[in-house]
Amino acid sequence: MKVFLTGGTGYIGSAVALALKKAGHDVLALVRDEAKAQALKSAGVKLVKGDLGNPAGYAGAAWGRAAFVNLAQDYSPAGVELDKKTITSAKDLLRGQVGATFIYTSGCWVQGPTDGMADESSPLRPARAVAWRPAHEQMALDTAKDGIRSVVVRPGIVYGGKGGIPAMFFGTALKSGAAQTVGEGANHWPMVHVDDLAELYVRLVERAPAGSVFNANDASHLTQREIAEAASRAAGKDGKVAASAPDGSPYHEALMLDQHLSSEKARNDLDWRPRHESFVAEAEPLFKAWKAAQ
Repeated sequence: MKVFLTGGTGYIGSAVALALKKAGHDVLALVRDEAKAQALKSAGVKLVKGDLGNPAGYAGAAWGRAAFVNLAQDYSPAGVELDKKTITSAKDLLRGQVGATFIYTSGCWVQGPTDGMADESSPLRPARAVAWRPAHEQMALDTAKDGIRSVVVRPGIVYGGKGGIPAMFFGTALKSGAAQTVGEGANHWPMVHVDDLAELYVRLVERAPAGSVFNANDASHLTQREIAEAASRAAGKDGKVAASAPDGSPYHEALMLDQHLSSEKARNDLDWRPRHESFVAEAEPLFKAWKAAQ
């Protein structure tokens, strides 16, 4: 399948582009800096230089591609409007194509504090940081009215390789001698390894049902503190952890969410089988991979 992908040089986007290419798809990735995309180019991924704010700059190259996978994340003040513009652009590019597919990337924080196990049918109570995202999820799903096979995926907190939020524990452990949690760290994080997540995107592109929503996280139910302790041990700091006071920002509020999420739907419907099921069990090789990439 001919696939167009935004966020090609991003932490998740690059992994997904490579996984799609490995699976035999013809992948065109939107990048802002071609110099940072040499690994993609070497793997046979095609590149188009541009940015989300100027859809006309990439529309010509993306026109006629059967699938549009939105992985770009912009954290500037304009990020929300850029995300909305990208959904509109996807609809314009895919409308009228037979078998057109749109994969929209949301995230676990839209479900807010779960008060027990939650799945894709649970009511949404989004954290302030992503209060706008449920409306964008619906906007993406509504492209089905234009004959587009639209799918929403909600990744958990992504880890592995060179980045991911949990890598902050490696960094603070090395810098200060103790991994620093936001708050006491008793809250649970839904987690997913970046490679497993990339494999799920391949399945989403190839066979996810129209109008579907999928959680994407492993089966672990680790607390933030357990993850930090494992990261500290891997970094040679004897599991030392220091609790830092939250700063009141929407981001810190999201990091302190207590979430238990089920991804059984992806496992059952798409035969998705994560190979990495516990950050704690793999903390040492994860630390080595992260440090080698710095």
